[in-house]
Amino acid sequence: MRKMSKVLLGLAERLLAQPAEKTSAEGVAAALLLAHVAWNRAVDPLGRDQVGHYRKGLAALKAENPKCPRERKSTDAEAMISELVALKRALYPADDRIITLCALTPQHTVRVAWHHRDTEGTN
Repeated sequence: MRKMSKVLLGLAERLLAQPAEKTSAEGVAAALLLAHVAWNRAVDPLGRDQVGHYRKGLAALKAENPKCPRERKSTDAEAMISELVALKRALYPADDRIITLCALTPQHTVRVAWHHRDTEGTN
């Protein structure tokens, strides 16, 4: 099983208009948020964030850095989520971990908390 933080960062980087190293922390955090939502929708289509609660997070990141939305390949969040849902299902069809937390740390690393079946874990 691959480390979830690396998997999510890989998915998030697909949403960025330029490499993550050239993207603001808010831009990377926004892409991670969308990857987090996409992963959970792929694992549990009737589960969390089906109504777009993630938009509050995107708005907060935009308030911190107004250029943040332009750092993604698109401003259509639902289209990007749908793209990542399909990609998750193709690349990781048997991985049924549910993500409970995904964040960019002050050290610019990715922290993910998840649970797998009835067991909780982090990486």
